[in-house]
Amino acid sequence: MKDKISIIVPIYNVEKHLDRCVKSLINQTYKNIEIILVDDGSPDNCPEMCDYYVTEDSRIRVIHKENGGLSDARNVGIEKSTGSYIAFVDSDDWVEEDFIEELYNNIKRENADISIIGYTLIWNSGKRITYSDNNDYFVYNQEYAIKELLKQKKFQCMVCQKMYKRKIFNEIKFPVGKIYEDVAVSLPTFLKANKVVFSGKPMYFYYQREDSIVNEKFNKNKLFFLDCCKEIIDYSNKHNKIFDKEAYNFYLRALLMLVLQLYSDVRTRNSEICKQLEKEVRKNKKHIFVNPYIDFKKRIALFMILVRFPRRLLYKVWRLKQGE
Repeated sequence: MKDKISIIVPIYNVEKHLDRCVKSLINQTYKNIEIILVDDGSPDNCPEMCDYYVTEDSRIRVIHKENGGLSDARNVGIEKSTGSYIAFVDSDDWVEEDFIEELYNNIKRENADISIIGYTLIWNSGKRITYSDNNDYFVYNQEYAIKELLKQKKFQCMVCQKMYKRKIFNEIKFPVGKIYEDVAVSLPTFLKANKVVFSGKPMYFYYQREDSIVNEKFNKNKLFFLDCCKEIIDYSNKHNKIFDKEAYNFYLRALLMLVLQLYSDVRTRNSEICKQLEKEVRKNKKHIFVNPYIDFKKRIALFMILVRFPRRLLYKVWRLKQGE
């Protein structure tokens, strides 16, 4: 019999989207799965929906718990899982019917520790952006997998586009009470992987909700992203700057994202935090000019911060360049 694969789905306040997600998992072509629905104290009809799904498919297990956040729900799901491999799907997203089969076949074929798939961002407006090439297929050793992760070109930090050997999470937990939890576990999980395989087939559909935590306006909790970036830089510095260019690319991308979020709101545009992050950009100006992995648009935006281009106008120019 093929290996059992645990699919962990944290659930909170997503009753409008949950059915689409669960049905896409029930219909997977790879059958030896357990679907772990973690009801994180959801205040809507999700708990009852989860209990109904159990009656529809014996592979579904439900965990009802008090609200502890996304990281806590995932940690509980991992603890209760019994599969040899672990995958994550967010409850407002959905996947192709051969999503699990593709990830599993690749991880077995290459004897890899992590398997990664392409994905598509989808908005209510119908806008779609696919961040991979359907024909891409790469196998990486640990060093080059981490470098590719930090380049943020072929794949990103999100755990939902990945399948992991169970052992990867033996000693790793998602940080409870933090956002950008995927970033926090990225380096630790890749450091436990000797081999990583990537297929560019876009089989994961990442729904862009306006009310999602990541898509909200700036708040101080988002500074945790920079803490994670600095840990990666520190690790690189302690290992002969092995990921130096890639790590600073990752850090400067995060800085730019947060600065632009601050610029977008008149209440934060002239705040002390905004000034501190601008100062951090200037502190790292040498990397802006010489780093080969920063794309042209981001390099220009970072340069405009360096020369103190008007904040509101810079944000407007950025939106225009992004086609918004």
